Amino acid sequence: MNSSIEVDSPTLRADRPSVLLPALALAGVLGFFGLHGTGGEWLDFQVQAWFWDGRDWLIAKDAGWFHQLAYTGPKVAIYAFALWLLWVMAVPAQAPAGMGRRRAAYVFLCLAVIPLVCTQLRSVTHMATPRDLQVYGAVAPNAWPHLLLFDVKPLGYPSHAFPAGHASGGFALLALAFAWDTPGSRRRGLLIGLAYGGAMGLYQLARGEHFLSHTLATAAVAWLIAAALARVVRPSAISSPS
Repeated sequence: MNSSIEVDSPTLRADRPSVLLPALALAGVLGFFGLHGTGGEWLDFQVQAWFWDGRDWLIAKDAGWFHQLAYTGPKVAIYAFALWLLWVMAVPAQAPAGMGRRRAAYVFLCLAVIPLVCTQLRSVTHMATPRDLQVYGAVAPNAWPHLLLFDVKPLGYPSHAFPAGHASGGFALLALAFAWDTPGSRRRGLLIGLAYGGAMGLYQLARGEHFLSHTLATAAVAWLIAAALARVVRPSAISSPS
C-alpha cells in the first residue's frame, strides 16, 4: 500500500490526537482563574453562590445515604469498569467485539494515570476548597483567605483542591473518545467522559468542596493526558478483539 495512504488513513489519524488543543485549554484555565483581573475569581464566586445560602452548602458534607449514592456510587462504578478492563486484557478472546487488549489497556491506563496526576498536582498548586475559606464561614484555626493559583501562599495554606480529585475519575473516561476511530464512537466517548466527570464535579461544587475552576482544570488535564497516551498506545490501530 502506498505510504501516503497509510499516513492519511482514518485509523492512524485517530491515533494522533492533538495535544496542543488540550494544552491550550489548560493554559487558558490556569491564566483565567489563576490571575487577578481576568474575571475568573468573580466567575468562581458567582457559580458557588448557587450552592451557598449564607450559612451552609446545598448538600451537607456527609449527607448519609445520599452521599453514598452520589459520591461513592460513581467511584465504585469506575472501579468495577477498571476491573472489567483487566479481565478483557487477561482474556481478550471473550471480550465484546471491538474491545481488544490494546484498547482495554489504554482506557485502564487513563483511569489509573489521570486521577493519580490530578491528586499529585494538588501538592504543587496549594489551593483551598470553599469550605476552607473565611468567606464561607470557616472558623479559626482552619479558616483561610481566598488566594488564587499564582498568589504567594502562607505556610500551612491548604493544598487539596486544585485540580479536583473526585471528578478526575469521571473525566478519565474521556479516554473513550480516543479509543475508537469512528466519529460516532468518539462522540459517544466524549459525551460519556464530560457527563460523568461533570456530574461528579457538580456534586462537589454543591458540597463546597471545589470551585468551578478546579473542575475545569481537571477536565483539561484529563483531556491532555488521554490525548498524549493515545499517541503512545495507539488504541485505534487495531480492529480485532485480540
